Amino acid sequence: MDSIAYHGEVWTDARGLATVRLPDEAGPMEPPLEYELRDLDPPSSARITAELEAGRFTIATDQPHVKVAWRVTGQPRHRHRRGRDDPNGKGETR
Repeated sequence: MDSIAYHGEVWTDARGLATVRLPDEAGPMEPPLEYELRDLDPPSSARITAELEAGRFTIATDQPHVKVAWRVTGQPRHRHRRGRDDPNGKGETR
């Protein structure tokens, strides 16, 4: 199965926090997810403080007003798969 990734940049606020919202078309992803963070300006220590839930996750830095590049990668979650175990595509197994 192919993985999907979303990426972007965000500035933390005066408390050193930023909430990242994935695009509306982003569907749920299967754990485990891989997060990559890189503080761009000024140098700081960026970390995930709340993992992806409902299309959002939270980043924190040691200092306020830090620009952080982020990337989250995972497998797309499929509700129902058609195949040997689900010939009708109705979420039923034999």
